[in-house]
Amino acid sequence: MERRQGDLSSPDFVASLAAEGFDTIFHLASFLTLQAEQDPAQAYAVNVDSLRRLIDGARNRPKVVFTSSIAIFGGSLPDEVGDDLNPVPTTTYGIHKAINELLIADYSRHGRIDGRSLRLPIVLIRSGAPQSAVSDRVAAIAREPMNGHDIVAPLPSDMPVPVVSVGKVIEGLVLLHDVPADRLPAKRAFNLPALTVTGADMQASVDRMGGRGQITFAPEPALSAIVAGWPRRFVSSVAPQLGIGPDADFDAIIADYLANRD
Repeated sequence: MERRQGDLSSPDFVASLAAEGFDTIFHLASFLTLQAEQDPAQAYAVNVDSLRRLIDGARNRPKVVFTSSIAIFGGSLPDEVGDDLNPVPTTTYGIHKAINELLIADYSRHGRIDGRSLRLPIVLIRSGAPQSAVSDRVAAIAREPMNGHDIVAPLPSDMPVPVVSVGKVIEGLVLLHDVPADRLPAKRAFNLPALTVTGADMQASVDRMGGRGQITFAPEPALSAIVAGWPRRFVSSVAPQLGIGPDADFDAIIADYLANRD
């Protein structure tokens, strides 16, 4: 396996990747929510232009498996958000993900690629040091006490959040890669169904799973507002037909983290 590292906002670096040729690309890279709000131009270069350049440089109609996001939905939302709700993003990051879904569908329509997009809820739990990304601030509510550290949770204890384990994301992306194109919806994008939990649910699960750190709740208005603007119950009519589903409970998400943490 060859590993290459570079700047996706650099046209030369992206061109060099495309020139290598590939049968499949799993595209997970992006400027995340808070970064994108602070620097929209750089976020566009990383989130949108890099994908377009990769596709433009591709040969032999490769498969492109793209990680889209729950953040494409915003505004006034129903209790459950399914695959076909019209996206109204309320963050720059969400807008970029929505643009990319359309790009992938259009390039697939033209026969340039065989693209497919899976919209992810909040993905938990990443190993390593805490980061400022919204998803990692949520993940830290469980990660830090499982590692023996106290944590101040930035969300209200009763706020519902839609979450999924890293393991379920990997499983879902592999299944999406393998599914025949004629089983995909016309838009080539759908939701990865989420498990909905509250901070109190996370706390109870941490206690059951042997966490030694303490959790206290001190909601941060700005971060809470971002999460509150996303769907609370994230469902799909397409995903179950392809074997893609949510975690059974939050204990399973913690178990996935413990089995794979560094």
